[in-house]
Amino acid sequence: MKEPTLKKVAYGVAMAIAIILVHFIDVRVYNMPPIFALLLAIVITFLGIKFINKSEKFDRKISRINYNLLNVAVVLVLFFAYISITQ
Repeated sequence: MKEPTLKKVAYGVAMAIAIILVHFIDVRVYNMPPIFALLLAIVITFLGIKFINKSEKFDRKISRINYNLLNVAVVLVLFFAYISITQ
C-alpha cells in the first residue's frame, strides 16, 4: 500500500461533508428524490476533491497511526452528525 498522506484523509472528509450536507438538506429543508440527492452528493464531493487537489498543503505524508486515527474520527463525526440530523 502506498504511503498515507493527508490528501487521502481530506478526500474522506470531503465525502463525509457531502453526505452530511445532503442528508441535512433532505431531512430539514427539502425532501429530495433519491436520484437528486445522489447527484447533489456527487457534485459536492467533486468540488471538494477539486479544491483538495489544487491545494499543496495536503501532500504531506503522515504516519499510519495518525492516518487510521483521523479516519476513525471522520467516521465517528459522520455517524454522530447523521444521527443528530435525523432526530
